[in-house]
Amino acid sequence: MRAVNPYQLAIGQTVGFLTEVLRGRQRILEVGCGRGEVARRLGAAGFWVTAIDLRLPEAVPSANVTFLEGDFLRFDSEPFDAIVFTSSLHHISPLEVAIDRAHHLLGPAGLLVADEFDLAAPNTATLRWYYDVQELLAAADLFPREHVDPPGTNVLQRWRTAHAHEPPLHTGVAMRRAIAERFDLRDVHGAAYLYRYVTKHLPQDARGVALAQHIYSTERRGIADGSLAAVGLGIVAVHA
Repeated sequence: MRAVNPYQLAIGQTVGFLTEVLRGRQRILEVGCGRGEVARRLGAAGFWVTAIDLRLPEAVPSANVTFLEGDFLRFDSEPFDAIVFTSSLHHISPLEVAIDRAHHLLGPAGLLVADEFDLAAPNTATLRWYYDVQELLAAADLFPREHVDPPGTNVLQRWRTAHAHEPPLHTGVAMRRAIAERFDLRDVHGAAYLYRYVTKHLPQDARGVALAQHIYSTERRGIADGSLAAVGLGIVAVHA
């Protein structure tokens, strides 16, 4: 079977969201670009992207994209049309300093976009589903056992333990409030997100792709019918 990457489903969802909200903007700063997959796709779509991260494991040159290795909190530049945080804002501390830096780096009517997750969003039913998926795939040798969260009888505590971090990760409420202090909120919405943790480690073949799509669709249906909490968090705000 041809080698493919099931995690491209998550990359595609992020790029689809960003392409829609960034329409009409040109000069974009992506904070927390990682391997640069989102930045390269945005560049291919015609945006001029500066992509920054503390470490750049795979800064492959790409049209319309400039990769920078450095600390966003100390970064300075001419104003951007938009700044996007791709699963990075929840890590950056102090949070208020990060939002101030974004405000400084945006021009008038500049856009702040966060494609994030809400640490505090999952409830017991949602986490039972999530861990059942992890453990079933691991039992079938389709998911690495070392990436299954440490076991525990209390799924909420299991989730918190797996996400223990120093400094602590920011919750969705904290990020939304900090952004609202300096920006005009235009949209705040929930989305599927837990599938990303799983699809990142699925087999890179047709089976992995089919599993990724099924897990994503199942999570979306659960959110729609209320049986699962939306752990993904999208925030769009305008420079005040």
